[in-house]
Amino acid sequence: MKLSTNQINYLNIGLMLFSCAVAFALPFELFLFSYAVLGPLHYLTEISWLHDKHYFTGVEQAKRRRRAKRYWLILVSVTMCVLLFGFVAEKTGHAVSPKWEITMFYSVFVAALLVSLIENTLARALVIVMAAGAFLLFNDARYYAVLAFFIVTIIHVLLFTGAFILFGALKSRSASGILSLAVFVLCAASFFLIAPESARAAGDYIRGSYQPFNALNAELLRLFGFSAGVSGQEIYESSKGLMIMRLIAFAYTYHYLNWFSKTSIIRWHEIPKSRTVLIVALWIISLAIYARDYTTGMAALYFLSILHVMLEFPLNHYTFAGIARELYAIAR
Repeated sequence: MKLSTNQINYLNIGLMLFSCAVAFALPFELFLFSYAVLGPLHYLTEISWLHDKHYFTGVEQAKRRRRAKRYWLILVSVTMCVLLFGFVAEKTGHAVSPKWEITMFYSVFVAALLVSLIENTLARALVIVMAAGAFLLFNDARYYAVLAFFIVTIIHVLLFTGAFILFGALKSRSASGILSLAVFVLCAASFFLIAPESARAAGDYIRGSYQPFNALNAELLRLFGFSAGVSGQEIYESSKGLMIMRLIAFAYTYHYLNWFSKTSIIRWHEIPKSRTVLIVALWIISLAIYARDYTTGMAALYFLSILHVMLEFPLNHYTFAGIARELYAIAR
């Protein structure tokens, strides 16, 4: 069923309010459900859609676009190999410095800017030199790693989602789009303005399943100055810890629902039947892995999650550039 832009905006307002309400009541449960059930289907369908969109490599000439896309995918593939090496080394007790993994990840982010927006050779060279200088200057800083971690997680699902909403509202000059952005911001802020003393206690299964994400909560607790965020009590039981968890649960859940709600606009479902069958089969397999053991599911789907984040980088750059263009047009 094809919906109008206004209908989709109002649908998304409803999805935001629903995600917000459930996040208040069951933050850990909501996140674990959304991440295991909605997450893999989102990764697979978005990667499929990005492939059909040439990963938003912005070169107009077909030959140059194919070349840019080829080099871009080679860099992404090499980075995934480096990440896999680091993951295996850690699991086998031969931990190596993560600097190379993080630097490669940032390189993909910078390369996405080059293939999506910048075609001038001098401008590209300047960006590369500036990026290389930044890597050398800051690779020993703690937040060099923390920022990369945030990009993969909370920045991807919260900031980039907000940017997509804003770009859509500006591009369509839609009052309902601006309203949806306002509701999105208010929902995110509500977790810090309304702080019930407690939520349903997180049991052993929830704590064990969520454990790989403890670092995200801890870093956000530190970022907001709430606490050191190093103990289970702070993450799972404290009022500040629940604020952070509600925000995370809302951001991830709505990020996925937003993608599925806009099918009639971006038409990511219009793909060959063979690809649809493959996506559904892989999704069912991922559900089975999560059902058998949640932590195994997280480990198995970890690289698919990282891959979809990196492949979206050109679209992220394109979106922020589009926001700037629309604001400039409105100012004129």
